[in-house]
Amino acid sequence: MSPLPGYRVIPKGWAEHHRPVAESTMTARCVIKRITDGPPPFPLPEDWSNDQTIHETVCRVQELKREGGGTVGEQPTTERQYLIPVPVDGLPELRAGEQGDVVHTIGRQFRIINIMFGSQEWERDLICVDNQTQQNPD
Repeated sequence: MSPLPGYRVIPKGWAEHHRPVAESTMTARCVIKRITDGPPPFPLPEDWSNDQTIHETVCRVQELKREGGGTVGEQPTTERQYLIPVPVDGLPELRAGEQGDVVHTIGRQFRIINIMFGSQEWERDLICVDNQTQQNPD
């Protein structure tokens, strides 16, 4: 409660007002794709792909100092986590987790493992994994 009657501690529209400031720090372009499961259609159309672009936007990429790894099926793996903030406005519903959507930016592919939500948001924070063992050069 505000100490002054009739005033709010956080005014209405505060987060929306500051979103352009957060967006101005996003200097990378990114494409968010959804990988579809299941068999391809038959007959296979010429332009068929198992990934679908669901959103193109700007973002910022910041490595989190969390590293994982181990051995999966006799193959050593190295994973790094990244924070990838994107603009809140116009963002479609995204998937996170083991079958999460994939962010393509700065020449890398990052799988979304967590989507951060809050009541006063300037940006949507995506926690992503970069599996450095399985990256293929384009």
